Amino acid sequence: MVTTEAPGGAASAAPGRRSFVDTWTEVAADAGGLIRAEAAMARLETGENLRGFAGDAARIGAGALLISVTIVLLAVAAVVALAHLVGMLAALLIVAGICAVAGWLLVRSGKEAISTRRLLPERSLSRMSRDLERLSAQGAPLPMEETASAETERP
Repeated sequence: MVTTEAPGGAASAAPGRRSFVDTWTEVAADAGGLIRAEAAMARLETGENLRGFAGDAARIGAGALLISVTIVLLAVAAVVALAHLVGMLAALLIVAGICAVAGWLLVRSGKEAISTRRLLPERSLSRMSRDLERLSAQGAPLPMEETASAETERP
């Protein structure tokens, strides 16, 4: 390391040169700050995803409630209308079958909507992975070939 005399008589490192320890200290500090920032972003993204799930679940529940009321009213009307044509028992069985099919379609639709939503903060995890790869590459030691050739070039 090249040293120069500082105005106070103390030796200091040449401009542009830093020690290995200083470099690693800076990398560790940067990594810590980066990880904390990415963890905060991951928490925010997870909260956003959970709020999305809650909204979807509330819509499914409200829709199911309204459809239930509607189906009950329509079922009563259908049973009354069909009872005049085919009898009360047949009318009840026909209306019950239609309600069962409609309910099954609604449940399947809700399950598909929920299954496509992701709970993990994938964007944040991807960013964290990229950032950690960059940091590890930045602080990686030189390959043996480069270190050996640098030592043989010294006078």
